[in-house]
Amino acid sequence: MPLCQSIGSSVRSYIKANERLCLICNESLDTIHSLMDLSVFPSFLCASCRSKLKLHQKIYTIDGLQWHVLYEYDEFLERLFFRYKEQCDILLAPVFLEAIQDSIDRFQKFTVCTLCSSNEKYMHRAFDPLKEIFLSWNIPTQSPFYKRKDHKQSQLSKDQRQQVFKVLRKKEHYFLNSKNILLADDVCTTGSTLRAAVSLVLPQYVFVLSAHPLWIEDHRQMVVEKKGLFW
Repeated sequence: MPLCQSIGSSVRSYIKANERLCLICNESLDTIHSLMDLSVFPSFLCASCRSKLKLHQKIYTIDGLQWHVLYEYDEFLERLFFRYKEQCDILLAPVFLEAIQDSIDRFQKFTVCTLCSSNEKYMHRAFDPLKEIFLSWNIPTQSPFYKRKDHKQSQLSKDQRQQVFKVLRKKEHYFLNSKNILLADDVCTTGSTLRAAVSLVLPQYVFVLSAHPLWIEDHRQMVVEKKGLFW
């Protein structure tokens, strides 16, 4: 079993065998969910922490492609991602998809391709944050991309952001199975990286864990009023 899958299985086993605590604030969950069957409804968050995640759950049509956005990025989510990715709190992995766990099996219909971090980030963290989020829910992923260098879009000018098309690359001779491709990313700040990735793998859908409020405002005319794949 791959290391990431092993870690995800260990997290679930630990929670089932021990007192259940909110993975964010460590408050006990047993008083709230003691009658629930974890195999049907696994709970990783207390009601207070769950309420702080700003659900967006909208679909945008961009260049003929549906982009599903789960959360609106804010200070709480920024701190949570920092704790998860930069402080390497890998036990937080299941938190980010808990809100749509009822439809989690729908990911199995796709080849989930995740955006990548730079080699420098990977060496620092020793795990792939986005890949681990999906594997914590037993969703296999593929990683067909690599970055030629590290860059943070929020610190780049508009012209520099366009250079992501030169930074992001698809691995040569990388095999993608015959399922429809779902392209996934954790944070959409400007959308430049995702658009570059779309041009490289031609996905059927895009799934974004969170989008920056400025991106949401810039694309509000592209919202589609319809039921999504995952909500």
